[in-house]
Amino acid sequence: MKLEAGQVAVVTGAANGIGAAVAAALVQRGLRVVLADTDSEALATTATELGNRAIAVPTDVADIEQVRVLADRTLAEFGRVDLVFNNAGMGTGGPSWEIDPGDWDRVWAVNIGGVVNGIHVFTPHLISAGQGHIVNTASLAGLTVGLFGAPYAASKAALISLSESLRGELDLVAPNIGVTVVCPGPVDTRMLRGLTDLATPPEGGATESEELPPEVMAKLAPMMEAVAEMATEMITATRAAEIILDAVESGKLYETTHPDMAVAARERIDTILESFGTTA
Repeated sequence: MKLEAGQVAVVTGAANGIGAAVAAALVQRGLRVVLADTDSEALATTATELGNRAIAVPTDVADIEQVRVLADRTLAEFGRVDLVFNNAGMGTGGPSWEIDPGDWDRVWAVNIGGVVNGIHVFTPHLISAGQGHIVNTASLAGLTVGLFGAPYAASKAALISLSESLRGELDLVAPNIGVTVVCPGPVDTRMLRGLTDLATPPEGGATESEELPPEVMAKLAPMMEAVAEMATEMITATRAAEIILDAVESGKLYETTHPDMAVAARERIDTILESFGTTA
Protein backbone atom coordinates (compact mmCIF):
# COMPACT_ATOMS: atom_id res chain seq x y z
CA MET A 1 0.00 0.00 0.00
CA LYS A 2 1.44 3.34 -1.01
CA LEU A 3 1.62 5.75 1.92
CA GLU A 4 0.28 9.16 0.97
CA ALA A 5 -0.46 12.51 2.57
CA GLY A 6 -4.03 12.68 3.81
CA GLN A 7 -4.26 9.07 4.89
CA VAL A 8 -5.11 8.30 8.51
CA ALA A 9 -3.31 5.77 10.68
CA VAL A 10 -4.11 4.42 14.13
CA VAL A 11 -1.07 3.36 16.16
CA THR A 12 -1.40 1.57 19.50
CA GLY A 13 1.44 1.42 22.00
CA ALA A 14 2.35 4.84 20.63
CA ALA A 15 3.59 6.63 23.75
CA ASN A 16 7.16 5.51 23.16
CA GLY A 17 9.37 2.98 21.41
CA ILE A 18 8.45 1.50 18.04
CA GLY A 19 4.91 2.90 18.17
CA ALA A 20 6.07 6.48 18.68
CA ALA A 21 8.73 6.07 15.98
CA VAL A 22 6.20 4.70 13.50
CA ALA A 23 3.85 7.58 14.27
CA ALA A 24 6.65 10.11 13.73
CA ALA A 25 7.62 8.52 10.42
CA LEU A 26 4.00 8.60 9.25
CA VAL A 27 3.60 12.26 10.17
CA GLN A 28 6.78 13.05 8.24
CA ARG A 29 5.14 11.46 5.20
CA GLY A 30 2.10 13.70 5.57
CA LEU A 31 -0.27 11.25 7.19
CA ARG A 32 -2.53 12.05 10.12
CA VAL A 33 -2.09 9.80 13.12
CA VAL A 34 -4.21 8.73 16.07
CA LEU A 35 -2.03 7.66 18.99
CA ALA A 36 -3.25 5.14 21.58
CA ASP A 37 -1.61 3.94 24.78
CA THR A 38 -2.40 3.41 28.45
CA ASP A 39 0.33 5.87 29.48
CA SER A 40 -1.76 9.01 28.95
CA GLU A 41 0.93 11.45 30.10
CA ALA A 42 3.64 10.11 27.79
CA LEU A 43 1.06 9.78 25.03
CA ALA A 44 0.12 13.45 25.30
CA THR A 45 3.79 14.41 25.16
CA THR A 46 4.33 12.35 22.02
CA ALA A 47 1.27 13.87 20.36
CA THR A 48 2.46 17.37 21.19
CA GLU A 49 5.87 16.64 19.70
CA LEU A 50 4.26 15.43 16.47
CA GLY A 51 2.16 18.56 16.02
CA ASN A 52 -1.31 19.09 14.64
CA ARG A 53 -1.31 15.95 12.49
CA ALA A 54 -1.53 13.76 15.60
CA ILE A 55 -4.11 13.31 18.33
CA ALA A 56 -3.85 11.26 21.52
CA VAL A 57 -6.60 8.88 22.64
CA PRO A 58 -5.64 7.07 25.87
CA THR A 59 -6.69 3.45 25.33
CA ASP A 60 -6.32 0.08 26.97
CA VAL A 61 -6.47 -2.20 23.93
CA ALA A 62 -7.45 -5.13 26.14
CA ASP A 63 -10.82 -3.41 26.66
CA ILE A 64 -13.01 -3.74 23.55
CA GLU A 65 -15.16 -0.77 24.54
CA GLN A 66 -12.11 1.49 24.74
CA VAL A 67 -11.03 0.30 21.30
CA ARG A 68 -14.49 1.17 19.98
CA VAL A 69 -14.09 4.65 21.44
CA LEU A 70 -10.70 4.86 19.71
CA ALA A 71 -12.35 4.10 16.37
CA ASP A 72 -15.17 6.57 17.02
CA ARG A 73 -12.68 9.34 17.85
CA THR A 74 -10.65 8.54 14.74
CA LEU A 75 -13.66 8.77 12.44
CA ALA A 76 -15.08 11.83 14.19
CA GLU A 77 -11.78 13.67 13.94
CA PHE A 78 -10.61 12.62 10.49
CA GLY A 79 -13.54 10.88 8.79
CA ARG A 80 -11.53 7.85 7.67
CA VAL A 81 -9.01 5.21 8.67
CA ASP A 82 -6.49 3.70 6.26
CA LEU A 83 -3.89 1.95 8.40
CA VAL A 84 -4.03 0.20 11.75
CA PHE A 85 -0.84 -0.58 13.65
CA ASN A 86 -1.63 -3.09 16.41
CA ASN A 87 1.63 -2.43 18.20
CA ALA A 88 0.80 -2.37 21.93
CA GLY A 89 2.45 -5.17 23.85
CA MET A 90 3.94 -6.24 27.15
CA GLY A 91 5.84 -9.12 28.70
CA THR A 92 6.74 -10.86 31.92
CA GLY A 93 9.49 -13.29 32.80
CA GLY A 94 10.60 -16.19 34.94
CA PRO A 95 10.25 -19.98 34.91
CA SER A 96 6.94 -20.82 33.21
CA TRP A 97 5.58 -22.71 36.20
CA GLU A 98 6.34 -19.87 38.61
CA ILE A 99 4.72 -17.02 36.66
CA ASP A 100 1.48 -15.95 38.29
CA PRO A 101 -1.59 -16.92 36.23
CA GLY A 102 -2.76 -13.32 36.50
CA ASP A 103 0.42 -12.19 34.75
CA TRP A 104 -0.18 -14.74 32.01
CA ASP A 105 -3.72 -13.41 31.62
CA ARG A 106 -2.63 -9.78 31.34
CA VAL A 107 0.06 -10.51 28.74
CA TRP A 108 -2.43 -12.44 26.62
CA ALA A 109 -5.14 -9.83 27.12
CA VAL A 110 -2.86 -7.15 25.67
CA ASN A 111 -0.69 -9.02 23.16
CA ILE A 112 -3.46 -11.16 21.66
CA GLY A 113 -6.73 -9.74 22.97
CA GLY A 114 -5.65 -6.21 22.10
CA VAL A 115 -4.87 -7.21 18.52
CA VAL A 116 -8.10 -9.19 18.24
CA ASN A 117 -9.99 -6.12 19.44
CA GLY A 118 -8.19 -3.92 16.91
CA ILE A 119 -8.98 -6.33 14.09
CA HIS A 120 -12.60 -6.70 15.18
CA VAL A 121 -13.24 -2.97 15.43
CA PHE A 122 -11.23 -1.54 12.55
CA THR A 123 -11.29 -4.18 9.80
CA PRO A 124 -14.95 -3.56 8.86
CA HIS A 125 -14.09 0.12 8.25
CA LEU A 126 -11.22 -0.88 5.97
CA ILE A 127 -13.45 -3.33 4.10
CA SER A 128 -16.10 -0.63 3.64
CA ALA A 129 -13.45 1.70 2.23
CA GLY A 130 -12.16 -1.04 -0.05
CA GLN A 131 -8.53 -0.55 0.91
CA GLY A 132 -6.12 -0.27 3.82
CA HIS A 133 -3.40 -2.10 5.70
CA ILE A 134 -3.10 -3.78 9.09
CA VAL A 135 0.26 -4.16 10.82
CA ASN A 136 0.61 -6.48 13.81
CA THR A 137 3.77 -6.28 15.91
CA ALA A 138 4.93 -9.76 16.91
CA SER A 139 8.55 -10.65 17.71
CA LEU A 140 11.36 -12.96 16.72
CA ALA A 141 10.62 -14.51 20.12
CA GLY A 142 7.47 -15.90 18.51
CA LEU A 143 9.55 -17.80 15.97
CA THR A 144 12.24 -19.10 18.28
CA VAL A 145 12.40 -20.56 21.79
CA GLY A 146 11.49 -17.99 24.43
CA LEU A 147 13.25 -19.24 27.55
CA PHE A 148 12.11 -17.57 30.78
CA GLY A 149 9.68 -15.40 28.86
CA ALA A 150 7.05 -17.93 27.84
CA PRO A 151 3.95 -15.70 28.10
CA TYR A 152 5.49 -13.12 25.76
CA ALA A 153 6.94 -15.66 23.32
CA ALA A 154 3.77 -17.76 23.20
CA SER A 155 1.58 -14.71 22.63
CA LYS A 156 3.80 -13.52 19.80
CA ALA A 157 3.73 -16.97 18.19
CA ALA A 158 -0.05 -16.86 18.35
CA LEU A 159 -0.02 -13.39 16.83
CA ILE A 160 1.98 -14.62 13.84
CA SER A 161 -0.59 -17.37 13.25
CA LEU A 162 -3.45 -14.89 13.68
CA SER A 163 -1.88 -12.54 11.13
CA GLU A 164 -1.46 -15.35 8.62
CA SER A 165 -5.12 -16.30 8.99
CA LEU A 166 -6.21 -12.69 8.66
CA ARG A 167 -4.14 -12.22 5.51
CA GLY A 168 -5.63 -15.34 3.92
CA GLU A 169 -9.18 -14.30 4.76
CA LEU A 170 -8.75 -10.77 3.44
CA ASP A 171 -7.13 -12.09 0.26
CA LEU A 172 -10.47 -13.80 -0.40
CA VAL A 173 -12.96 -11.13 0.64
CA ALA A 174 -11.05 -7.82 0.45
CA PRO A 175 -7.82 -8.26 -1.53
CA ASN A 176 -6.96 -4.55 -1.43
CA ILE A 177 -6.40 -4.73 2.32
CA GLY A 178 -2.89 -5.81 3.22
CA VAL A 179 -1.56 -7.44 6.37
CA THR A 180 1.99 -7.33 7.69
CA VAL A 181 3.25 -9.11 10.79
CA VAL A 182 6.47 -7.59 12.07
CA CYS A 183 8.90 -9.76 14.02
CA PRO A 184 11.39 -7.31 15.54
CA GLY A 185 14.66 -8.40 17.01
CA PRO A 186 16.29 -6.22 19.66
CA VAL A 187 15.12 -2.63 19.23
CA ASP A 188 16.13 0.15 21.61
CA THR A 189 12.81 0.60 23.42
CA ARG A 190 11.88 1.25 27.02
CA MET A 191 10.88 -2.39 27.55
CA LEU A 192 14.08 -3.89 26.15
CA ARG A 193 16.26 -1.19 27.71
CA GLY A 194 14.83 -2.12 31.10
CA LEU A 195 15.87 -5.72 30.55
CA THR A 196 19.33 -4.87 29.28
CA ASP A 197 19.95 -2.48 32.17
CA LEU A 198 19.02 -5.29 34.52
CA ALA A 199 21.26 -7.81 32.77
CA THR A 200 24.29 -5.65 31.98
CA PRO A 201 26.36 -4.39 34.92
CA PRO A 202 27.51 -0.75 34.77
CA GLU A 203 31.23 -0.11 34.89
CA GLY A 204 32.43 -0.36 38.46
CA GLY A 205 28.95 -1.05 39.81
CA ALA A 206 26.39 -3.73 40.44
CA THR A 207 23.14 -4.43 38.65
CA GLU A 208 19.76 -4.26 40.29
CA SER A 209 19.48 -7.97 39.61
CA GLU A 210 22.23 -8.63 42.16
CA GLU A 211 19.78 -7.56 44.85
CA LEU A 212 17.71 -10.66 44.04
CA PRO A 213 18.17 -13.86 46.04
CA PRO A 214 20.93 -16.15 44.69
CA GLU A 215 18.46 -18.93 43.90
CA VAL A 216 16.41 -16.55 41.77
CA MET A 217 19.51 -15.23 40.01
CA ALA A 218 20.56 -18.80 39.20
CA LYS A 219 17.22 -19.42 37.49
CA LEU A 220 17.37 -16.13 35.58
CA ALA A 221 21.03 -16.38 34.57
CA PRO A 222 20.41 -17.93 31.10
CA MET A 223 17.85 -15.24 30.27
CA MET A 224 20.15 -12.47 31.49
CA GLU A 225 22.99 -13.77 29.32
CA ALA A 226 20.72 -13.79 26.28
CA VAL A 227 19.47 -10.27 27.02
CA ALA A 228 23.01 -8.96 27.47
CA GLU A 229 23.91 -10.44 24.09
CA MET A 230 20.88 -8.82 22.50
CA ALA A 231 22.03 -5.43 23.74
CA THR A 232 24.94 -5.62 21.31
CA GLU A 233 22.53 -6.06 18.39
CA MET A 234 20.02 -3.30 19.18
CA ILE A 235 18.89 -0.89 16.48
CA THR A 236 17.04 2.37 17.01
CA ALA A 237 13.25 2.54 17.02
CA THR A 238 13.52 5.07 14.17
CA ARG A 239 15.31 2.50 12.01
CA ALA A 240 12.74 -0.15 12.96
CA ALA A 241 9.95 2.20 11.88
CA GLU A 242 11.59 2.70 8.47
CA ILE A 243 11.75 -1.07 7.97
CA ILE A 244 8.11 -1.48 8.97
CA LEU A 245 6.82 1.23 6.63
CA ASP A 246 8.87 -0.17 3.76
CA ALA A 247 7.19 -3.54 4.38
CA VAL A 248 3.77 -1.89 4.24
CA GLU A 249 4.53 -0.21 0.94
CA SER A 250 5.91 -3.40 -0.58
CA GLY A 251 2.97 -5.48 0.69
CA LYS A 252 5.09 -7.97 2.64
CA LEU A 253 3.31 -10.36 4.96
CA TYR A 254 6.42 -11.02 7.08
CA GLU A 255 9.07 -8.53 8.16
CA THR A 256 11.87 -8.45 10.71
CA THR A 257 14.37 -5.88 11.85
CA HIS A 258 17.11 -8.51 12.20
CA PRO A 259 17.29 -10.97 9.27
CA ASP A 260 20.49 -12.56 10.55
CA MET A 261 18.90 -13.42 13.89
CA ALA A 262 15.83 -14.80 12.13
CA VAL A 263 17.90 -17.74 10.91
CA ALA A 264 17.12 -19.31 14.28
CA ALA A 265 13.55 -19.78 13.05
CA ARG A 266 14.82 -22.02 10.26
CA GLU A 267 16.77 -24.07 12.76
CA ARG A 268 13.63 -24.49 14.84
CA ILE A 269 11.59 -25.65 11.84
CA ASP A 270 14.33 -28.08 10.81
CA THR A 271 14.30 -29.54 14.32
CA ILE A 272 10.52 -29.96 14.20
CA LEU A 273 10.56 -31.61 10.76
CA GLU A 274 13.37 -33.93 11.81
CA SER A 275 11.38 -34.94 14.87
CA PHE A 276 8.37 -35.64 12.64
CA GLY A 277 10.54 -37.81 10.42
CA THR A 278 9.95 -35.41 7.54
CA THR A 279 12.66 -34.92 4.93
CA ALA A 280 13.11 -31.70 2.96
